[in-house]
Amino acid sequence: MKKLILLLILTAAVAMPAVATDRFYIEDFEIAPGETRTVSILLDNQEEYTAFQSDIYLPDGLTASNIVLTSRKNSNHTFSTSTLPDGGIRLLCYSIKLKTFTGNSGALVTMDVTASDDFEAPATVTVQNTFFTTVQGIETPLSDEVCNVTAPSPVKIGDVNEDTLVDIDDVTMLINVVLGNIHSGYNAVNANVMEDQVLDIDDVTALIKLILGLNS
Repeated sequence: MKKLILLLILTAAVAMPAVATDRFYIEDFEIAPGETRTVSILLDNQEEYTAFQSDIYLPDGLTASNIVLTSRKNSNHTFSTSTLPDGGIRLLCYSIKLKTFTGNSGALVTMDVTASDDFEAPATVTVQNTFFTTVQGIETPLSDEVCNVTAPSPVKIGDVNEDTLVDIDDVTMLINVVLGNIHSGYNAVNANVMEDQVLDIDDVTALIKLILGLNS
């Protein structure tokens, strides 16, 4: 009896389709009200695919335009987009000649995302109802994905450690950055007091003057 139960379990395991580990997703990004930026939809894949369908849902205040395939496409791929009744954007791509997408990682689709003047972050973009088709014609569902959208941190020149204050602690951190003792955990934009895109001793001097109120 035990052997029969074990045989049934093994048979069921063999018959059960494997869950796809491939991903079709958008990385978290920042966008400010009134800003337009190009956002990539990435495909990380172990399997080779010839076609896909996916629905993108943007939050209120974000719109997408210029949605195109990247160089990972084949010349035989046909790509289209449409707006669903519930506001989602459906992406549909296929190849009559069953040509596969190139590579195993990176952007497969790009789109220009525009934030309205009254857009409020944080918000989320979802990628769902995603199916990719293999060369053998097998339709493979991929997991839904959620992308977090945030507003850019406000620039506060001199606030190197991002504690909302500009003080001697920022000078100490900036000196360590310039000396190469700190490589992360600081705000490079705020640290660039000279606003010349280079972090050096001139920024330290300018920061000290800023704290002492000596900057003109």
